[in-house]
Amino acid sequence: MLIYWVGILTIQALLFAPSPADAEEVYGPPNAQQSIPSTQDKEDGADVSTKELIDLDHPVEHALKSLPAKSGYTVIPLPAFATNRNEGYWAGGLTPILKTNSKGDTDEMFVPQYLYNPRVGHYGSLNYFGYPSDREQYHAFAWFGQRLDQGIDLGYKNVGVGGGGRYILAADLTAFKNPFARFFGFGSRTIEAQETNYTSRELLVKLTAGIWLTPDLALMLTERYRNVRVDDGIIDSLPGTAQRFPAIPGIEGAKVLGHGLTLRYDTRDSQLMPTKGAYVNLLAEFNQNLQPHEENQWGHAVLDARQYIPHSSDQMIFVSRMLFEGVFGQIERRGTTLGVPFYEQATLGGEDTLRAFGRGRYIGSWAVLANLEERVTVLNKTMFGVNAHLELAPFLDIGRVGQSSVKADHLFYRHVQFSPGVGFRLLIKPTIVGRFDVAYGSDGANVFVGLDYPF
Repeated sequence: MLIYWVGILTIQALLFAPSPADAEEVYGPPNAQQSIPSTQDKEDGADVSTKELIDLDHPVEHALKSLPAKSGYTVIPLPAFATNRNEGYWAGGLTPILKTNSKGDTDEMFVPQYLYNPRVGHYGSLNYFGYPSDREQYHAFAWFGQRLDQGIDLGYKNVGVGGGGRYILAADLTAFKNPFARFFGFGSRTIEAQETNYTSRELLVKLTAGIWLTPDLALMLTERYRNVRVDDGIIDSLPGTAQRFPAIPGIEGAKVLGHGLTLRYDTRDSQLMPTKGAYVNLLAEFNQNLQPHEENQWGHAVLDARQYIPHSSDQMIFVSRMLFEGVFGQIERRGTTLGVPFYEQATLGGEDTLRAFGRGRYIGSWAVLANLEERVTVLNKTMFGVNAHLELAPFLDIGRVGQSSVKADHLFYRHVQFSPGVGFRLLIKPTIVGRFDVAYGSDGANVFVGLDYPF
Protein backbone atom coordinates (compact mmCIF):
# COMPACT_ATOMS: atom_id res chain seq x y z
CA MET A 1 0.00 0.00 0.00
CA LEU A 2 1.36 3.40 -0.93
CA ILE A 3 1.43 6.39 1.37
CA TYR A 4 -1.77 8.27 2.13
CA TRP A 5 -0.77 11.79 1.22
CA VAL A 6 -3.61 13.96 2.43
CA GLY A 7 -0.92 15.38 4.68
CA ILE A 8 0.04 17.07 1.42
CA LEU A 9 -2.83 19.47 2.01
CA THR A 10 -1.02 20.74 5.11
CA ILE A 11 1.96 21.66 2.95
CA GLN A 12 -0.31 23.20 0.34
CA ALA A 13 -1.88 25.48 2.95
CA LEU A 14 1.57 26.57 4.09
CA LEU A 15 2.66 27.18 0.53
CA PHE A 16 -0.01 29.86 0.13
CA ALA A 17 1.46 31.90 3.00
CA PRO A 18 3.18 35.12 1.76
CA SER A 19 6.91 34.72 1.38
CA PRO A 20 9.82 36.64 -0.12
CA ALA A 21 10.79 33.35 -1.79
CA ASP A 22 7.71 33.47 -4.06
CA ALA A 23 8.69 32.57 -7.62
CA GLU A 24 7.37 31.71 -10.43
CA GLU A 25 6.67 4.63 -15.47
CA VAL A 26 9.05 4.86 -15.91
CA TYR A 27 10.58 3.23 -18.91
CA GLY A 28 11.65 6.10 -21.11
CA PRO A 29 14.26 7.22 -23.62
CA PRO A 30 17.79 7.45 -22.26
CA ASN A 31 18.16 11.00 -23.57
CA ALA A 32 15.13 12.32 -21.63
CA GLN A 33 15.68 15.69 -19.92
CA GLN A 34 14.30 16.95 -16.63
CA SER A 35 11.37 19.29 -17.08
CA ILE A 36 13.02 22.06 -15.02
CA PRO A 37 16.83 22.04 -14.68
CA SER A 38 18.28 22.67 -11.26
CA THR A 39 20.02 25.83 -12.51
CA GLN A 40 16.61 27.29 -13.28
CA ASP A 41 15.43 26.28 -9.81
CA LYS A 42 18.14 28.50 -8.34
CA GLU A 43 17.20 31.41 -10.55
CA ASP A 44 13.55 31.05 -9.50
CA GLY A 45 14.28 31.70 -5.84
CA ALA A 46 16.13 28.73 -4.39
CA ASP A 47 18.97 31.02 -3.28
CA VAL A 48 17.02 32.72 -0.47
CA SER A 49 18.94 33.66 2.66
CA THR A 50 18.02 32.48 6.14
CA LYS A 51 17.65 36.09 7.22
CA GLU A 52 14.92 36.62 4.63
CA LEU A 53 13.03 33.52 5.79
CA ILE A 54 13.15 34.35 9.51
CA ASP A 55 10.85 37.33 9.29
CA LEU A 56 8.31 38.40 11.88
CA ASP A 57 5.94 39.29 9.04
CA HIS A 58 6.05 35.65 7.90
CA PRO A 59 5.73 33.41 11.00
CA VAL A 60 4.69 30.37 8.91
CA GLU A 61 7.97 30.48 7.00
CA HIS A 62 9.81 30.81 10.31
CA ALA A 63 8.07 27.69 11.63
CA LEU A 64 8.83 25.74 8.49
CA LYS A 65 12.49 26.72 8.59
CA SER A 66 12.70 25.40 12.16
CA LEU A 67 12.01 21.83 10.97
CA PRO A 68 15.08 19.55 10.97
CA ALA A 69 16.95 20.11 7.70
CA LYS A 70 20.70 19.61 7.71
CA SER A 71 23.34 17.58 5.93
CA GLY A 72 21.05 17.32 2.91
CA TYR A 73 18.09 15.86 4.84
CA THR A 74 14.71 17.45 5.56
CA VAL A 75 12.23 15.92 8.03
CA ILE A 76 8.56 16.92 7.69
CA PRO A 77 6.08 15.51 10.27
CA LEU A 78 2.55 15.58 8.82
CA PRO A 79 -0.96 14.50 9.75
CA ALA A 80 -2.51 12.03 7.30
CA PHE A 81 -6.13 11.36 6.45
CA ALA A 82 -7.61 9.50 3.49
CA THR A 83 -10.88 7.99 2.41
CA ASN A 84 -12.05 6.07 -0.62
CA ARG A 85 -15.03 4.01 -1.65
CA ASN A 86 -13.52 0.55 -1.14
CA GLU A 87 -11.58 1.03 2.08
CA GLY A 88 -13.33 3.73 4.11
CA TYR A 89 -11.26 6.25 6.05
CA TRP A 90 -7.68 6.16 7.28
CA ALA A 91 -6.26 8.58 9.86
CA GLY A 92 -2.85 9.00 11.41
CA GLY A 93 0.47 10.57 10.57
CA LEU A 94 3.56 10.24 8.43
CA THR A 95 7.04 11.74 8.42
CA PRO A 96 8.66 12.15 5.00
CA ILE A 97 12.44 12.37 5.22
CA LEU A 98 13.81 13.93 2.02
CA LYS A 99 17.44 13.76 0.95
CA THR A 100 18.75 16.27 -1.59
CA ASN A 101 21.88 15.99 -3.71
CA SER A 102 24.47 18.65 -4.50
CA LYS A 103 22.20 20.11 -7.20
CA GLY A 104 19.34 20.57 -4.74
CA ASP A 105 17.25 17.79 -6.29
CA THR A 106 15.50 15.25 -4.06
CA ASP A 107 17.01 11.85 -4.88
CA GLU A 108 15.87 9.77 -1.89
CA MET A 109 12.80 9.70 0.34
CA PHE A 110 12.06 7.56 3.40
CA VAL A 111 8.54 7.68 4.84
CA PRO A 112 7.54 5.92 8.06
CA GLN A 113 3.78 6.00 8.61
CA TYR A 114 1.10 5.11 11.15
CA LEU A 115 -2.61 4.94 10.30
CA TYR A 116 -5.83 3.65 11.78
CA ASN A 117 -8.68 2.11 9.79
CA PRO A 118 -11.91 0.84 11.42
CA ARG A 119 -11.71 -2.45 9.52
CA VAL A 120 -7.96 -3.11 9.47
CA GLY A 121 -7.21 -1.59 12.88
CA HIS A 122 -3.75 -0.19 13.62
CA TYR A 123 -1.56 -0.04 10.54
CA GLY A 124 2.10 0.83 10.03
CA SER A 125 4.33 1.05 6.98
CA LEU A 126 7.89 1.85 5.97
CA ASN A 127 8.37 3.24 2.46
CA TYR A 128 11.63 4.01 0.68
CA PHE A 129 12.07 5.67 -2.72
CA GLY A 130 15.33 6.18 -4.61
CA TYR A 131 15.78 8.38 -7.69
CA PRO A 132 19.47 8.30 -8.69
CA SER A 133 18.47 9.80 -12.06
CA ASP A 134 15.54 10.21 -14.41
CA ARG A 135 16.56 6.84 -15.92
CA GLU A 136 16.95 4.84 -12.71
CA GLN A 137 14.50 4.30 -9.84
CA TYR A 138 13.98 1.86 -7.02
CA HIS A 139 11.58 1.42 -4.12
CA ALA A 140 10.96 -0.79 -1.10
CA PHE A 141 7.65 -0.86 0.80
CA ALA A 142 6.58 -2.93 3.79
CA TRP A 143 3.24 -2.62 5.57
CA PHE A 144 1.38 -4.44 8.32
CA GLY A 145 -2.19 -4.08 9.57
CA GLN A 146 -3.79 -5.78 12.54
CA ARG A 147 -6.26 -7.54 10.26
CA LEU A 148 -5.11 -9.03 6.96
CA ASP A 149 -3.78 -5.91 5.17
CA GLN A 150 -0.08 -6.81 4.95
CA GLY A 151 2.63 -7.01 2.33
CA ILE A 152 5.96 -6.07 0.79
CA ASP A 153 6.77 -4.47 -2.56
CA LEU A 154 10.28 -4.25 -4.03
CA GLY A 155 11.10 -2.72 -7.39
CA TYR A 156 13.99 -1.54 -9.55
CA LYS A 157 14.01 0.08 -13.02
CA ASN A 158 16.87 1.35 -15.15
CA VAL A 159 16.25 2.50 -18.72
CA GLY A 160 19.87 3.41 -19.47
CA VAL A 161 21.99 0.32 -18.78
CA GLY A 162 25.27 -0.41 -20.53
CA GLY A 163 27.43 1.61 -22.86
CA GLY A 164 25.48 4.54 -24.21
CA GLY A 165 22.47 3.59 -22.06
CA ARG A 166 21.06 1.33 -24.75
CA TYR A 167 19.51 -1.38 -22.58
CA ILE A 168 16.56 -1.59 -20.17
CA LEU A 169 16.31 -3.71 -17.04
CA ALA A 170 13.53 -3.91 -14.47
CA ALA A 171 12.46 -6.25 -11.68
CA ASP A 172 9.45 -6.28 -9.33
CA LEU A 173 8.53 -8.53 -6.42
CA THR A 174 5.24 -8.07 -4.59
CA ALA A 175 3.53 -10.23 -1.97
CA PHE A 176 0.43 -8.97 -0.20
CA LYS A 177 -3.01 -9.58 1.28
CA ASN A 178 -5.68 -7.08 0.23
CA PRO A 179 -8.91 -7.60 2.22
CA PHE A 180 -10.79 -4.79 0.42
CA ALA A 181 -11.01 -6.34 -3.07
CA ARG A 182 -14.40 -6.10 -4.84
CA PHE A 183 -16.30 -7.97 -7.54
CA PHE A 184 -19.64 -6.81 -9.02
CA GLY A 185 -19.99 -9.24 -11.91
CA PHE A 186 -18.98 -8.87 -15.55
CA GLY A 187 -19.81 -6.12 -17.98
CA SER A 188 -20.82 -2.46 -17.92
CA ARG A 189 -24.35 -2.90 -16.57
CA THR A 190 -23.45 -4.18 -13.10
CA ILE A 191 -25.03 -2.25 -10.23
CA GLU A 192 -23.96 -1.49 -6.69
CA ALA A 193 -26.45 -4.03 -5.32
CA GLN A 194 -24.25 -6.78 -6.82
CA GLU A 195 -21.17 -5.71 -4.86
CA THR A 196 -19.20 -8.46 -3.11
CA ASN A 197 -15.95 -8.47 -1.13
CA TYR A 198 -12.99 -10.85 -1.01
CA THR A 199 -9.39 -10.95 0.19
CA SER A 200 -6.86 -11.26 -2.58
CA ARG A 201 -3.66 -13.05 -1.51
CA GLU A 202 -1.08 -12.51 -4.22
CA LEU A 203 2.53 -13.14 -5.14
CA LEU A 204 3.77 -11.31 -8.24
CA VAL A 205 7.22 -11.59 -9.80
CA LYS A 206 7.96 -9.59 -12.95
CA LEU A 207 11.20 -9.33 -14.95
CA THR A 208 11.76 -7.03 -17.92
CA ALA A 209 14.68 -6.68 -20.35
CA GLY A 210 14.75 -4.42 -23.38
CA ILE A 211 16.78 -2.51 -25.93
CA TRP A 212 16.49 0.96 -27.44
CA LEU A 213 16.11 0.52 -31.21
CA THR A 214 16.25 4.31 -31.63
CA PRO A 215 16.45 7.12 -29.03
CA ASP A 216 12.62 7.09 -28.89
CA LEU A 217 11.66 3.48 -29.66
CA ALA A 218 12.21 0.49 -27.36
CA LEU A 219 11.48 -3.23 -27.56
CA MET A 220 11.04 -5.15 -24.30
CA LEU A 221 10.48 -8.75 -23.22
CA THR A 222 8.61 -9.44 -19.98
CA GLU A 223 8.17 -12.59 -17.93
CA ARG A 224 5.71 -12.56 -15.04
CA TYR A 225 4.39 -15.05 -12.52
CA ARG A 226 1.25 -14.29 -10.53
CA ASN A 227 -0.10 -16.59 -7.83
CA VAL A 228 -3.57 -15.59 -6.58
CA ARG A 229 -5.77 -17.03 -3.86
CA VAL A 230 -9.30 -15.77 -3.16
CA ASP A 231 -10.33 -15.77 0.51
CA ASP A 232 -13.12 -14.22 2.57
CA GLY A 233 -13.09 -10.43 2.70
CA ILE A 234 -13.14 -8.03 5.62
CA ILE A 235 -16.38 -6.10 4.89
CA ASP A 236 -19.05 -7.71 7.06
CA SER A 237 -21.86 -5.75 5.41
CA LEU A 238 -21.13 -7.28 1.98
CA PRO A 239 -21.62 -10.88 0.81
CA GLY A 240 -18.50 -12.87 0.02
CA THR A 241 -17.53 -13.15 -3.64
CA ALA A 242 -17.16 -16.94 -3.47
CA GLN A 243 -20.64 -17.27 -1.94
CA ARG A 244 -22.45 -15.08 -4.47
CA PHE A 245 -20.38 -16.01 -7.55
CA PRO A 246 -19.16 -19.57 -6.88
CA ALA A 247 -18.65 -20.46 -10.56
CA ILE A 248 -16.72 -17.49 -11.95
CA PRO A 249 -13.34 -18.25 -13.54
CA GLY A 250 -10.48 -17.90 -11.05
CA ILE A 251 -12.52 -18.17 -7.85
CA GLU A 252 -10.46 -21.24 -6.90
CA GLY A 253 -7.25 -19.27 -7.43
CA ALA A 254 -4.76 -19.17 -10.27
CA LYS A 255 -1.07 -19.54 -11.03
CA VAL A 256 -0.51 -17.38 -14.09
CA LEU A 257 2.65 -17.47 -16.18
CA GLY A 258 2.84 -14.66 -18.74
CA HIS A 259 5.21 -13.99 -21.64
CA GLY A 260 4.98 -10.45 -22.98
CA LEU A 261 6.42 -8.39 -25.84
CA THR A 262 6.19 -4.60 -25.64
CA LEU A 263 6.91 -1.95 -28.25
CA ARG A 264 7.20 1.53 -26.74
CA TYR A 265 7.52 4.94 -28.40
CA ASP A 266 8.37 7.74 -25.98
CA THR A 267 9.29 11.37 -26.69
CA ARG A 268 8.38 12.79 -23.27
CA ASP A 269 10.86 15.25 -21.79
CA SER A 270 10.79 13.50 -18.38
CA GLN A 271 9.69 10.09 -17.16
CA LEU A 272 8.59 11.27 -13.71
CA MET A 273 7.13 14.72 -14.44
CA PRO A 274 6.48 15.00 -18.19
CA THR A 275 5.50 18.39 -19.58
CA LYS A 276 5.54 17.68 -23.32
CA GLY A 277 5.85 14.86 -25.81
CA ALA A 278 4.07 11.62 -26.66
CA TYR A 279 3.96 8.09 -25.24
CA VAL A 280 2.61 4.99 -26.99
CA ASN A 281 2.86 1.54 -25.40
CA LEU A 282 1.74 -1.61 -27.21
CA LEU A 283 1.77 -4.90 -25.27
CA ALA A 284 1.03 -8.40 -26.54
CA GLU A 285 1.12 -11.17 -23.94
CA PHE A 286 0.53 -14.92 -23.94
CA ASN A 287 -0.68 -16.33 -20.60
CA GLN A 288 -1.14 -19.76 -19.07
CA ASN A 289 -3.01 -20.74 -15.91
CA LEU A 290 -0.98 -23.50 -14.26
CA GLN A 291 -3.54 -24.15 -11.51
CA PRO A 292 -4.39 -27.90 -11.38
CA HIS A 293 -7.64 -28.83 -13.16
CA GLU A 294 -8.01 -25.30 -14.57
CA GLU A 295 -5.40 -25.22 -17.32
CA ASN A 296 -6.18 -22.45 -19.74
CA GLN A 297 -4.44 -20.23 -22.24
CA TRP A 298 -5.32 -16.76 -23.40
CA GLY A 299 -3.95 -13.67 -25.06
CA HIS A 300 -3.76 -10.20 -23.52
CA ALA A 301 -3.32 -6.96 -25.49
CA VAL A 302 -2.94 -3.35 -24.31
CA LEU A 303 -2.65 -0.10 -26.27
CA ASP A 304 -1.87 2.95 -24.11
CA ALA A 305 -1.39 6.28 -25.94
CA ARG A 306 -0.75 9.64 -24.23
CA GLN A 307 -0.05 13.18 -25.42
CA TYR A 308 1.32 16.09 -23.34
CA ILE A 309 0.76 19.59 -24.77
CA PRO A 310 2.14 22.63 -22.88
CA HIS A 311 0.49 26.03 -23.46
CA SER A 312 -0.14 29.42 -21.82
CA SER A 313 3.59 30.09 -21.45
CA ASP A 314 4.08 26.53 -20.13
CA GLN A 315 1.93 27.25 -17.07
CA MET A 316 -0.67 24.76 -18.28
CA ILE A 317 -0.30 21.24 -19.70
CA PHE A 318 -3.14 19.49 -21.50
CA VAL A 319 -2.87 15.71 -21.16
CA SER A 320 -4.93 13.23 -23.17
CA ARG A 321 -4.87 9.46 -22.91
CA MET A 322 -6.52 6.64 -24.84
CA LEU A 323 -6.42 3.10 -23.49
CA PHE A 324 -7.63 -0.18 -24.94
CA GLU A 325 -7.23 -3.51 -23.14
CA GLY A 326 -8.55 -6.92 -24.08
CA VAL A 327 -8.20 -10.63 -23.32
CA PHE A 328 -8.77 -13.24 -26.00
CA GLY A 329 -9.24 -17.00 -25.97
CA GLN A 330 -11.28 -19.45 -23.93
CA ILE A 331 -11.56 -23.22 -24.15
CA GLU A 332 -14.39 -25.61 -23.40
CA ARG A 333 -13.91 -28.97 -21.71
CA ARG A 334 -16.64 -31.51 -20.95
CA GLY A 335 -19.35 -28.92 -21.43
CA THR A 336 -17.73 -26.43 -19.06
CA THR A 337 -16.23 -23.14 -20.29
CA LEU A 338 -12.88 -22.48 -18.67
CA GLY A 339 -12.54 -18.72 -18.87
CA VAL A 340 -9.85 -16.23 -18.02
CA PRO A 341 -9.64 -15.60 -14.22
CA PHE A 342 -11.75 -12.56 -13.41
CA TYR A 343 -8.78 -10.67 -11.89
CA GLU A 344 -6.83 -11.18 -15.15
CA GLN A 345 -9.51 -9.58 -17.33
CA ALA A 346 -9.74 -5.93 -18.39
CA THR A 347 -10.64 -3.68 -15.45
CA LEU A 348 -11.78 -0.07 -14.99
CA GLY A 349 -12.04 1.81 -11.71
CA GLY A 350 -9.33 3.16 -9.46
CA GLU A 351 -6.86 6.00 -9.23
CA ASP A 352 -5.50 5.69 -12.78
CA THR A 353 -8.59 4.86 -14.87
CA LEU A 354 -12.15 5.83 -13.80
CA ARG A 355 -11.45 7.83 -10.65
CA ALA A 356 -15.08 8.10 -9.49
CA PHE A 357 -15.13 4.34 -8.85
CA GLY A 358 -13.28 1.96 -6.58
CA ARG A 359 -10.63 -0.42 -7.90
CA GLY A 360 -12.10 -3.30 -9.88
CA ARG A 361 -15.53 -1.70 -10.25
CA TYR A 362 -16.01 -2.83 -13.88
CA ILE A 363 -14.54 -6.05 -15.33
CA GLY A 364 -14.91 -7.44 -18.84
CA SER A 365 -13.10 -9.14 -21.68
CA TRP A 366 -12.30 -5.70 -23.11
CA ALA A 367 -12.14 -2.11 -21.87
CA VAL A 368 -11.83 1.27 -23.59
CA LEU A 369 -10.92 4.45 -21.73
CA ALA A 370 -10.28 8.14 -22.44
CA ASN A 371 -8.73 10.50 -19.87
CA LEU A 372 -8.62 14.28 -20.41
CA GLU A 373 -6.79 16.43 -17.87
CA GLU A 374 -5.59 20.05 -17.68
CA ARG A 375 -2.63 20.52 -15.31
CA VAL A 376 -2.41 24.14 -14.19
CA THR A 377 0.55 25.44 -12.21
CA VAL A 378 -0.85 27.77 -9.54
CA LEU A 379 2.22 28.22 -7.34
CA ASN A 380 6.01 27.73 -7.49
CA LYS A 381 8.01 28.10 -4.31
CA THR A 382 11.26 26.95 -2.75
CA MET A 383 10.67 25.43 0.68
CA PHE A 384 12.72 23.18 2.94
CA GLY A 385 15.52 23.72 0.43
CA VAL A 386 13.56 21.95 -2.35
CA ASN A 387 11.65 23.20 -5.38
CA ALA A 388 7.92 22.73 -4.67
CA HIS A 389 5.12 23.32 -7.17
CA LEU A 390 1.34 23.21 -6.69
CA GLU A 391 -0.94 22.13 -9.55
CA LEU A 392 -4.70 22.24 -10.01
CA ALA A 393 -5.96 19.58 -12.43
CA PRO A 394 -9.61 19.44 -13.60
CA PHE A 395 -10.24 16.17 -15.45
CA LEU A 396 -12.78 13.97 -17.20
CA ASP A 397 -12.55 10.17 -17.39
CA ILE A 398 -14.73 8.26 -19.89
CA GLY A 399 -14.75 4.47 -20.04
CA ARG A 400 -16.62 1.27 -20.82
CA VAL A 401 -16.05 -2.48 -20.46
CA GLY A 402 -17.76 -5.28 -22.34
CA GLN A 403 -18.04 -9.03 -22.79
CA SER A 404 -18.24 -9.18 -26.58
CA SER A 405 -16.77 -7.43 -29.60
CA VAL A 406 -17.43 -3.69 -29.87
CA LYS A 407 -19.34 -4.20 -33.14
CA ALA A 408 -21.68 -6.77 -31.64
CA ASP A 409 -22.56 -4.63 -28.63
CA HIS A 410 -25.41 -2.38 -29.82
CA LEU A 411 -25.70 -0.80 -26.35
CA PHE A 412 -22.10 0.43 -26.33
CA TYR A 413 -22.86 4.15 -26.04
CA ARG A 414 -25.65 3.69 -23.49
CA HIS A 415 -23.34 2.21 -20.88
CA VAL A 416 -20.34 4.52 -21.06
CA GLN A 417 -19.31 5.80 -17.61
CA PHE A 418 -18.32 9.45 -17.06
CA SER A 419 -16.10 10.56 -14.21
CA PRO A 420 -15.51 14.34 -13.95
CA GLY A 421 -13.40 15.69 -11.12
CA VAL A 422 -10.49 17.81 -9.97
CA GLY A 423 -7.01 16.97 -8.70
CA PHE A 424 -4.57 18.80 -6.45
CA ARG A 425 -0.90 17.94 -7.03
CA LEU A 426 2.16 18.85 -4.98
CA LEU A 427 5.39 18.42 -6.96
CA ILE A 428 8.84 18.21 -5.41
CA LYS A 429 10.96 18.79 -8.51
CA PRO A 430 12.27 16.78 -10.25
CA THR A 431 11.13 13.44 -8.80
CA ILE A 432 8.13 13.37 -6.42
CA VAL A 433 4.42 13.93 -7.13
CA GLY A 434 1.86 13.80 -4.34
CA ARG A 435 -1.77 13.92 -5.44
CA PHE A 436 -5.32 14.26 -4.18
CA ASP A 437 -8.07 13.51 -6.75
CA VAL A 438 -11.81 13.95 -6.20
CA ALA A 439 -14.28 12.60 -8.78
CA TYR A 440 -18.01 11.99 -9.15
CA GLY A 441 -19.78 9.24 -11.09
CA SER A 442 -22.94 7.15 -11.17
CA ASP A 443 -22.02 5.48 -7.84
CA GLY A 444 -21.41 8.85 -6.15
CA ALA A 445 -18.24 10.68 -5.12
CA ASN A 446 -14.83 9.12 -4.60
CA VAL A 447 -11.40 10.30 -3.43
CA PHE A 448 -7.91 8.98 -4.15
CA VAL A 449 -4.65 10.15 -2.64
CA GLY A 450 -1.19 8.84 -3.34
CA LEU A 451 2.06 9.30 -5.18
CA ASP A 452 2.83 9.88 -8.88
CA TYR A 453 0.66 11.08 -11.71
CA PRO A 454 -2.27 8.83 -12.70
CA PHE A 455 -0.84 8.74 -16.26
